[in-house]
Amino acid sequence: MVDIEDFTLCQIQFNDDTTKLSLGDAAHTPLKRFLKKSAFDFHQYEIAKTYVLVNQNSSPSRIWGYITLMNSEVVLNEGQRPQETSATSRYEAFPAVKIARLAVDKALRGNGFGTMFLDWCMNHVKLAIMPYVGCRFLVVDAKRDSVAFYQKSGFILLNTDSNATDEHPLMFFDLYRENGLPVGIV
Repeated sequence: MVDIEDFTLCQIQFNDDTTKLSLGDAAHTPLKRFLKKSAFDFHQYEIAKTYVLVNQNSSPSRIWGYITLMNSEVVLNEGQRPQETSATSRYEAFPAVKIARLAVDKALRGNGFGTMFLDWCMNHVKLAIMPYVGCRFLVVDAKRDSVAFYQKSGFILLNTDSNATDEHPLMFFDLYRENGLPVGIV
């Protein structure tokens, strides 16, 4: 049995073992390749930040999953745009943080780690970004087989014809309206 309490998230380090992450399906090979070849460089040069899941009780630091975040924006159609203030009509695009990559080792799937990554991401954005910089949404270009996972967490598919048939449809989560309440400064 896997105990989620044995694991922690931390920023990727140069000496982390990026070779043992096992994702199973060949469709997930780009996620493994990014971790091995690009994640640390993107992190170091401020393109995107990668946070890795490691077991606190093992050494060296084997990576069991990761999430990569970067700045982004989202253009919403009329029916999906924020309506709280007329100020939202001034902008075509809204500020967002993009979940650029999210992967969990196949041995840990089904144990709540994917949801843990999303919860951590939402809290991180609300506490470390939103109090200082405008950021209304989380966005992700989801793999088709991950759409239901994101929907369970409250993400909404962008409502366009092209997005409906896209291999990686855009999904968004409104951080301001989570639980129907505005997010306050913490």
